[in-house]
Amino acid sequence: CGTSQYILPQTVSHGQYCVKPFECCVIVASHHQVAGLTLLAVGVYSARNTTAVAGRYIEARLGKPSLVRETSRITVGEAIKHPIKMAKRLKSKPQDALEGVVLSPSLEERVRDIAIATRNTRQNRGLYRNILMYGPPGTGKTLFAKKLAMHSGMDYAIMTGGDVAPMGRDGVTAMHKVFDWANTSRRGLLLFVDEADAFLRKRATEKISEDLRATLNAFLYRTGEQSNKFMMVLASNQPEQFDWAINDRIDEIVNFALPGLEERERLVRLYFDKYVLEPATGGRQRMKLAQFDYGQKCSEIAKRTEGMSGREISKLGVAWQAAAYSSEDGVLTEAMIDARVDDAVKQHLQKMDWLHGEGGEEAEAKSTAAPLAGGTGSGGKMGFNLPLSEAPQAEAVIAPALGINTKEEGKSIQQEVTPAPSDMKSAIPEKEEVCDDAVKAETQSLDQPAASTPSEDRMENEGKTVPSPQKDGTPV
Repeated sequence: CGTSQYILPQTVSHGQYCVKPFECCVIVASHHQVAGLTLLAVGVYSARNTTAVAGRYIEARLGKPSLVRETSRITVGEAIKHPIKMAKRLKSKPQDALEGVVLSPSLEERVRDIAIATRNTRQNRGLYRNILMYGPPGTGKTLFAKKLAMHSGMDYAIMTGGDVAPMGRDGVTAMHKVFDWANTSRRGLLLFVDEADAFLRKRATEKISEDLRATLNAFLYRTGEQSNKFMMVLASNQPEQFDWAINDRIDEIVNFALPGLEERERLVRLYFDKYVLEPATGGRQRMKLAQFDYGQKCSEIAKRTEGMSGREISKLGVAWQAAAYSSEDGVLTEAMIDARVDDAVKQHLQKMDWLHGEGGEEAEAKSTAAPLAGGTGSGGKMGFNLPLSEAPQAEAVIAPALGINTKEEGKSIQQEVTPAPSDMKSAIPEKEEVCDDAVKAETQSLDQPAASTPSEDRMENEGKTVPSPQKDGTPV
């Protein structure tokens, strides 16, 4: 190609012909371009696949699955956004499992044993035990699960059962991602499932969709054996709805009941210090507190808040703080505290009425309305009241549908039940026997008067006549 002479005939893709040096250089350059484009395509394809694989690996190791609402594990996004917070978390020491958690003495002793056993299990790389915590809302189940993970040096992840059903067909894949992500934890993971009864229902009796059933089966598959990588903690308000296979995977059952008088007083003092005393005595003096006996007031509030949960008492402390901030001078008085307690007690009673199927308006009507004439009436859970004066009428309407004949004699009602269909044949005599008995009865009635029965005598005393036998011989 460097000479200016014609070259000899050569084979260039299509037959033999002579080409000039310039044409030869063009053909060689075109072959180099094709090879370069091919190598570029291979590089792009390989880079894309490698990036996808690396992304999945990073997501499995550090990324948070879509079903996990909250976690203490360090993710890439949180490490970039909050580097100081992540550094403090890495240097943090194990905390007390019951710090800030107020429980009864017996329950406190039991959960402390669970916390110690979990911590020793992690240190010895043993198999974790699965726990079920049940009880009313706001009794400290979620708080204890977080404290348990921090005490044992584990990471925690919180997911809720209500997020599983809306995922549909993607629920199975999302569930497998959660457990794959849990198995990659070096410190061990405490997987806390709140409102677990939302998707762990009975497959035999409950009506659940096929997608939710498949997700439940995936959950059962991943929890069939105990693991040394993760620990499962379930929380539910209705544990009787669990599938039997879920109950078989539970090793420890803990009941978080409503706080008693002593626990309520500890909770009131705790939140009074947190939301009232600390802001009032702080450096900024954000609020002021009037002079009264704080300890005596907390004891009185504990007696008045019977039946309330720890969450309701904590909201009561927030209400005290809001009352001080809303006042003109920023002073929280004893009267303001009592007013907020009265409102909280009324709201709690209204919630209990809703829980037992009685509406707030019906309860208010019962307490304020005057009794009706003729009776107070009978109330129902559906809000339907039936006066007592209408009870006989209702019985008379319902009786024919039940096969009951009612006769009103004065103020009492006597019911005569008609014979069942199965007994009708035995109650009806044969035709020949009927005729013979009828003839004999008519003959005896001509000779002597018929003997009266006690019921007939009673009817005669009431002024009613006894029906006589028919002339055709048909028995009465």
